[in-house]
Amino acid sequence: MMNRQEFIEKLEKLDLPKSEFLILSGGSLLLRGLRETTADMDICVSEELAKTLDLANCPKDKDGCFVPFEDVQMKADMAGRAFDIVDGYKCQILEDILELKRKWRRPKDLKDIAIIEQYLKDHR
Repeated sequence: MMNRQEFIEKLEKLDLPKSEFLILSGGSLLLRGLRETTADMDICVSEELAKTLDLANCPKDKDGCFVPFEDVQMKADMAGRAFDIVDGYKCQILEDILELKRKWRRPKDLKDIAIIEQYLKDHR
């Protein structure tokens, strides 16, 4: 599990251009302070960065995400995704995370759903 500082340090070590990737799901919640830890890093990247990283030749996990680095899952579908800037990083918008978590409804998602709904109620 990574806390916020560890997550940021790992991002910095990856040394990816900030304009070419978007932090998804748990990482987005972590950077916003809506979650204390996350097990891994879910990122979607631009087509250009996917080519640079040679994602097409990287192993995939059970969900079909590329795994170019330990504890990092990547998708090459950044185009058209909505994001907010959080501490200089593109992060998936809360509404999109909420929609996915409502669909998945795993035990960990139920807690996130409640936190996101309360945050949106208080801040919109």
